[in-house]
Amino acid sequence: MLTIAAFLMSVSFVYAAPNSNSTNSRRPLLSIFKKNSSNQKVKKKKNKVEEIKLPPVIQGRPKIPFNQLPVMSIEDCVKYALEHNPQLMVSEERVNASKAGIGEARSSYAPRLTAGVNYNHNHNQGTRITNTHDNALGFNVGISEMIWDFGKTTARINMAKYDTQSAQYDHDFETLNVIYLVRINYYKVLSALANLDIFEQNVRIQTLNYDRTKAMFDEGLKSKIDVVNAEVNLADAKIQLVEGQNNLLNAIIALQNSMFYEEEKPFVVKNTENFGFLKADYKKKMESVNTAKQPVVSAKRTDDGLIMLSSGIEHNDIIQDYKLNPMKLSKQDAVDKAFDERPDLKSNEMLVKVQDESLKAIRRQYAPEITGNLSWSYTKNEKTYSSPFQVGAGIGLGSINPYGIHYQIKEGESYLNIAKHNVNIAKTDIYWEVQNNYITMRQLERKIPLMNTKVKATLENFELADGRYSVGLNNYVELQDALTNYNNAQLNFVETVLNYNIARETLLKSMGLKPVNEI
Repeated sequence: MLTIAAFLMSVSFVYAAPNSNSTNSRRPLLSIFKKNSSNQKVKKKKNKVEEIKLPPVIQGRPKIPFNQLPVMSIEDCVKYALEHNPQLMVSEERVNASKAGIGEARSSYAPRLTAGVNYNHNHNQGTRITNTHDNALGFNVGISEMIWDFGKTTARINMAKYDTQSAQYDHDFETLNVIYLVRINYYKVLSALANLDIFEQNVRIQTLNYDRTKAMFDEGLKSKIDVVNAEVNLADAKIQLVEGQNNLLNAIIALQNSMFYEEEKPFVVKNTENFGFLKADYKKKMESVNTAKQPVVSAKRTDDGLIMLSSGIEHNDIIQDYKLNPMKLSKQDAVDKAFDERPDLKSNEMLVKVQDESLKAIRRQYAPEITGNLSWSYTKNEKTYSSPFQVGAGIGLGSINPYGIHYQIKEGESYLNIAKHNVNIAKTDIYWEVQNNYITMRQLERKIPLMNTKVKATLENFELADGRYSVGLNNYVELQDALTNYNNAQLNFVETVLNYNIARETLLKSMGLKPVNEI
C-alpha cells in the first residue's frame, strides 16, 4: 500500500514537524559602476575548481528506510547552499582578484631588474684608410627603482583597496540573495505540504460523503442525482490531490536547485517558528489517492440511523495550535538598519572613494618622479676591455600631454559625480523599498488572525450543513458549498501564512540582515 509519505520519499524529499599604472582587472581606471551583487563567508577556497556532482534521478520509492532519512532545518539548508553554491565561489574569486590588484599597484615601488648580453662586429675598409675589423662582447646588469612619485602610486593603491572593499560588499550581497532564495523556497515546500494535508482530508471527507449519500439513496432517502454529484466531487477531490502532489514536486525541485544539492540521500524538512501546522507531520502515514476510500475515521450514525459526516472530519485541522510571533520592529528602525547594513549601498559608497582616488591619480600626472638606479657592465674587444659601475638618481616628468590630462580630469570629475549620484539613487530605492516591504508584512500579519477565525467559522458552518443534510433540511448543493468554503478558507489561510513568511524574509533581505540578526 503506497502512502503519501512514501510518495514524498520517492521524490527525494519529505517533511518533518516542528598593472601598476592602473587599477585591477575588475574595473578600469575610470569606470561606470557595477550592479549589486552579495554577505557571509563561503567554504574555503580550493586551488582547483571541481566539477559539480549531481545526484542520480530517483525512480520510484527509495530503498532507504523512512526513519533513517536525515532532517534538515531551514538553517541547515541555508548552510548547505552557502557551501555549495558556485555563484558565491565566483563572487569570492572576484574579491581575490581585487586583492591581487592591491599588490599590483604596490609593485610600482618594487625594484626593476635589467640584464643583457651584446656582441658587436666592426669592419672598416676603404681607399685611404687602413682596413680594420674589431669584435666586441659585453653584458650588463642593473637595478632601478622609483623612490617617490608625489602620490600617484599612493592614489592607485588606495583605488585598489577601495575596489576590494566594494567587491567584498558585492560578495556579501550575493550571499544575502542565496540565503533568502533558499529560505523562501523552503517555505514554499512547507506550504505545498500543508496544502497536501488539506487535499488529503478533502478526499477522505468526500469519500465519507459519497458512501453516506449512496447508503441513503439505497434506503430511498436521497435521489440519484445526489449520488452522482457526490461521485463527481470525490473525483474532483482526487484530481486536486494529484495537482497538490505535482505542486510539491515543483517546490522540492526549486529548493534543491537553489541549494545546489549534490547528495544521493533524500532529506526531511520541518516546521519553522512562523510556519507550524499541527497536521504537518511527516511521520504520519497519510492515505494516498489509491486508498482514500478507506477512511481513517468512521462515520457516526444517530439514534434514527442517520449517517452524520461531521464526526468524520478531523477536528485537529490545519489551524490548530498555530502560533504567530510578530516582528517587534518599527518602520523607522527598519529603514535605519537598512542604511547601516545594506552591502550594496556600502559597495556604492566604496566606488565613490575609488573614483575620488582615480581623479587624484590623474591630477598628479603633472608631478615628477624621483628614481634611483645602479648598474654594472663589462665589455671586451680584441685589445681592450672596460667594466664600469654606475650609481645615480634622477628626477623627471616623463612624457606629459597637458591637453589630454585636462580632459582626463574632466572625465574623472564626471565619473566621481556619477558615483555620488548612484549612492543617492541607492539610498532612495532602499528607503522606499523597506517601507513597502514593511507595510506588506504588517498587513499580512494582521490578516492571519482574521483568516484563522474564518477557518473556524466555515468548519462550524460545514458541520451544521452536514447535520441539516442528514435530516433532509437542506440539499446536496448547500452541503457542498459549505464544504467548498471550508476547504477554500484553509487553503487561503495557508497561502496567507506563506505570503507573510515571504514578506518577512523579503523585509529582512531589504534591510541587509542575515537571519541570525533577525529582530
